Amino acid sequence: MDLKKYLNVLGAAMLCTALWTSCSDDEPNGGDDNTPTPLTRSFFILNRGNEGQNNASLAYYNAETGELNDKYYENANGGSSLGDSAEDMLVYGSKTYVSVTSSNRLAVLDQTGSLVKAIEPTNDNGEPMRPRYLAADGGKVYMTYYYGHAVAVLDTASLEVEKVIPVGRYPEQIVISNNRLYVANSGGLDYPNYGTTVSVIDLYRLEVEKEIEVTINPNRLEANSRGDIYVISMGDYGDVPNTLQCIDGETNVVRTIGNGSRMDLVGNSLYVLYAQYGDEASICVSKYNALTGELENDNLIPEINKVSTLSSINVDSEGSIFITDAPYTETGTVYVFDKEGKEMFGSPVDAKGYGPNTVWFVE
Repeated sequence: MDLKKYLNVLGAAMLCTALWTSCSDDEPNGGDDNTPTPLTRSFFILNRGNEGQNNASLAYYNAETGELNDKYYENANGGSSLGDSAEDMLVYGSKTYVSVTSSNRLAVLDQTGSLVKAIEPTNDNGEPMRPRYLAADGGKVYMTYYYGHAVAVLDTASLEVEKVIPVGRYPEQIVISNNRLYVANSGGLDYPNYGTTVSVIDLYRLEVEKEIEVTINPNRLEANSRGDIYVISMGDYGDVPNTLQCIDGETNVVRTIGNGSRMDLVGNSLYVLYAQYGDEASICVSKYNALTGELENDNLIPEINKVSTLSSINVDSEGSIFITDAPYTETGTVYVFDKEGKEMFGSPVDAKGYGPNTVWFVE
C-alpha cells in the first residue's frame, strides 16, 4: 500500500477512500527577507519504529551543536532497545515517561535517560494492557490501557499503579481540564464498529462521570485555557472524514469546527494538520483561535506537500511548527517551519529512526 503524502493510520480502515477537501493557495506570510530562521530549540524525537521489529528509539537534537544523538536511550542503558511501537512520551517532574505499546511497557527514565523502572501491566489473566497515551497532574501520571479499555493512575513517587478505571473501547489520547480527565474512546481495533464517545473522569473520585458523544473514531484531544476540549475523530476512512470538533467545557455541547487529522494547542492557538487518506488535495496545516474556534489561516504552510508521509504536528512556545515525516520503509525526518510557515535553516532533521511520531521540546 502506498502511503506517500498521507497520514499514517493503523488498521484495516486504511483500505477506504474519503471525502475531498482542498486548501487555499494563499502565499506565505512575512516580509521580503527569504533568509531562513535557524533552529535554536533542542528537542527529543520519539520514533515509533516498525511494528514487530523492536526498533523504537528516542533521539535528542542539540540545537547548540546541530548534532543528533539517535541512540539516546540505548547509550544510557547499555545498548538495550526501547522496545516495539513507542507511542507517546511525557516529561513530568524529574522523570521521562515513554509508552511502548506493543512491548506492553511504560519506560520510566531519569534525567540522563537511564531506565528507572519498566512497568508492564497485565490483567488478572496475565494478558497485556498495552500502555498508549499519557497525561500528568498532581503527582500522578495517567495512561490509557489500549487493550485493557481503561485508564491507569500511576503515583510518580512510588511508581506503582494505584487504580485502573474502565472507560470505552481502545482508548487513545487523554487530556486534563476542569479537574477532569477526558479520554478518546476510539474503538480502533473493532473495525468497522468504531467508538463514538469521550469518557470524562472526575479526578477527585477517580470515576467516570459521563460519556460525551462525538464523531466516530475519536483519537486526539487538546484543552484550551477556558476548559473547552478539542477532539479529532478519524471517521471511518470512507464516508466520514477526519473531523475536528469542540466540546464546551461547561455545557458539554459538541460543535463541529472543520477537518483535522493531528493537532497541537499552544497558548491560544490551535494548529491542525489535515491529511485525509486517499485525498491528496486535502493536505494542509491550519491555525485556529483556540478560544473561539475561528479559523485564522487555512494554509499556514504552503510547502507542506514537500513532506512525503505526514505523521504528527508539534508546535513550540515560539510558534515554530514541527512536522514529522514517517515513511514506513525508510528512516524518518522532522521538518521545521517558523511561525510564518517558512522552512527553517537546518530543516529537515534526520530522525535516524523509523516512524517519528512525537517531538518533545527542551525548555
